[in-house]
Amino acid sequence: MTIKKEEGRESARIEHCPSCNSVLTKNNIYFCRGETPRVYVECAECGIFVARYALISYTSDKSYESLLRKMRFTRANSGKRTMKMIEGFETSVKKEFEHVLELVKTDEDKRHVEDIIAEDYSNEED
Repeated sequence: MTIKKEEGRESARIEHCPSCNSVLTKNNIYFCRGETPRVYVECAECGIFVARYALISYTSDKSYESLLRKMRFTRANSGKRTMKMIEGFETSVKKEFEHVLELVKTDEDKRHVEDIIAEDYSNEED
């Protein structure tokens, strides 16, 4: 994720339960060989289904370990270069997280996630 600083190009949202409006959720992750892992979000308050996400990439709170796992099947460069890459990756993830928290606090996008995706990302070319 690149942090987009242009006005109107980014937004953030806290997931809310459609039934009780709680923001307390549990992620139930489903794995099946040959399929993309899926996250089924459950409301921690009332227990109903909130959302499903396809999990394409994953980074835990131990960013360096996540990156090392991703790198395990690729040829590594020198130890110094690899260490700099790991440190940069961890710093980047933390900065992104802090940026998203700030967006949520200052200007949370109130639209439904489906609407955000349909309206803002359906025709993006990468």
